[in-house]
Amino acid sequence: MRFKLWLLLTLITGFAIGQTENETVNEFIERYIENTSDEVDIQQFASDLLFYIDNPIDLNKADAQELFAAVFLDGFQSLEIIEHRNKFGDFISVYELQVLPSFSVADIQEILPFVSLTTSAIHIADARKIWKTGRHQILSLAELNTPKAKGNLLADTLTDRSASHYTGSALYNNLRYRFDYKRYISFGANMEKDAGEAFGGEQNPAGYDYYSFYFAARDIGKLKTLNLGDYQANFGQGLTLSTGLAFGKSSIITASKRNFNGFGAYRSLRENAYLRGGAVALELGNITSGVFASHKKVDGNTLGEEERDPEAPTITTSIQEDGGLHRTPSELADKDAITDTQIGFYLDYKLPFGRIGTVNYLRKLSARLEPNEQPYNQFNFRGNEYFKNGLYYDFVYRNVNIYGEVSHSSFENAIAQVHGALVSLHRAIDVSFVYRNYDKSFITLQSNGFGESSNASNENGFYSGFQAQLSNRFTLLGYYDLFTSPWLRFGADAPSNGNDLWTELRYKPSRKWQAYYRYRNETKQRNQSGENINRLIHITTQRHRLHLDYTVRKGIELRNRVEVSIVDQDNKTSFGSLVYQDIIYKPFGSRLQLKGRIAYSSIDQYENRIYSFEPVPLYDYPLFAHGFSGLRFAALLRYKVRTGLDIWFRYAHTQHDVPLNSLNSDYSIGSGMQETRGNIKQTYTLQVRYLIK
Repeated sequence: MRFKLWLLLTLITGFAIGQTENETVNEFIERYIENTSDEVDIQQFASDLLFYIDNPIDLNKADAQELFAAVFLDGFQSLEIIEHRNKFGDFISVYELQVLPSFSVADIQEILPFVSLTTSAIHIADARKIWKTGRHQILSLAELNTPKAKGNLLADTLTDRSASHYTGSALYNNLRYRFDYKRYISFGANMEKDAGEAFGGEQNPAGYDYYSFYFAARDIGKLKTLNLGDYQANFGQGLTLSTGLAFGKSSIITASKRNFNGFGAYRSLRENAYLRGGAVALELGNITSGVFASHKKVDGNTLGEEERDPEAPTITTSIQEDGGLHRTPSELADKDAITDTQIGFYLDYKLPFGRIGTVNYLRKLSARLEPNEQPYNQFNFRGNEYFKNGLYYDFVYRNVNIYGEVSHSSFENAIAQVHGALVSLHRAIDVSFVYRNYDKSFITLQSNGFGESSNASNENGFYSGFQAQLSNRFTLLGYYDLFTSPWLRFGADAPSNGNDLWTELRYKPSRKWQAYYRYRNETKQRNQSGENINRLIHITTQRHRLHLDYTVRKGIELRNRVEVSIVDQDNKTSFGSLVYQDIIYKPFGSRLQLKGRIAYSSIDQYENRIYSFEPVPLYDYPLFAHGFSGLRFAALLRYKVRTGLDIWFRYAHTQHDVPLNSLNSDYSIGSGMQETRGNIKQTYTLQVRYLIK
């Protein structure tokens, strides 16, 4: 028996090692992100995965907090690991996970690069040795779309440079440097120029439009974390303070729980979505305490003197916490228009069965936030200063994990709260529950609460999810979410409600092929269009998906998908459909890899759009919206020049079906400054990475 276990371990480990870290990360991201409808920060997510590859989590020593925070483990798997260790002691092999209901051989193979059974001791050497033994990475991506967008064409012909146009070229480019010394020290720099932004010149004399620098140290003696420059802060369930990665409703049932763990390095290219300054946390026995300060410029739409009293404070109608586009004169006017200052602290107390903590911070803006008054935003925050504080908890007992957060914001003394539970009922059945109650006046800035939307305001709801292992071949999972908005919201001029039903049946008869069928039925209320006096109508969207993966032979894989969307609103029904074929060529030991897709969509209206995740280079965002009828082709080639040097080239082709009553020259794709002439759009992407270990 032990010989068989050893043989299995050797074979599978050998397979995992044969894959490059890039392949491992890309494949994991593809599987994980594909199962969520949220816009996920791919750069940060990939960075987290690469961190675990370099610093695998110790399954024998990791506490509940570390296990739940590991993005490659779901909550039920973490629960089972904790319970198994409590009953039987340390794992003697990673493949001992097979005795746990939530783990199959395929699951273990998937997480193998991220876990271990030993932890290397902390050895912080002198600076010279750290520099020599650390890992250096330089990465750059360039992307160009053809034909030129309307904003770029106007720039070629305009004589009045104050008129709306793109001030820079159509080329997108980023450049990144990153250094890591094991799990303890990390620093780097990120630079980015969006398509349409100027490089150099009067607008950006320093070259790139966006620069980011960071330094991070962690787990050195009593030092829990030290962050300088740009960093992120995430606590509890994200109600009080969250600037980082979070998932919403998806096929990953346990993604309803946030597993935030304080301060961390900010390596993303999302502009404005970070803190800038310094943060430090110390671990003293069972108590972890941290303080932070941030001072930076953020984008905002400020009113000019002709629109306000010159003696009154500066007023802004919005804060662009996740903006960053500075292509036109109006967008440039919003750049760095507001000064943002924050200070705060947190305390976290570790208990034998979990932890409890509090986070508190004050934020002050140089401009008074005054959104344009609409009935739905009557209770939104107005002012230039606010205070938020929250209490969070996370307890584990046997096969049950209970968690939650209660948060208070100073504006209108509003309260937001969320409470949830993960329960392993049986070896084959796991369930998840989440209750949330978000006040209509709760400040949603820098919050990321679980719900129908990421804004933790004006929403009550109850979510329940499950996953059941019906047999060795069949797995059934799903969720049902019931939610209400006690006050008006955008597009709904009355209190509204809705529900969301999602289910998926997975079938895996062999290692060569697998399939799943997914169904979703979501009903919401919104204003009826074309009415002088708005009344709410129910809009029901149904989605059916059939997906098949088949391994032809080692190194060649085929993927097929058929998806249909049906939208019923006001006694009218519209349809959308998507069919695609993927081929993946990854011969073992080859320097060349190729992924390709051909897809055709038929869409009645934009509400029927269907999203898919395409093959892209490492760190690039793979989401594509099929909101049109026509053809889509994408191909990704990766070539490993030599050890540490990788090149990716991607070509994407979009061709819209042209109506019979329209000439090709009269057709256009997109709108506004992004509009392109004709029915064809092409994208060229080149990425180069140089890695020194």
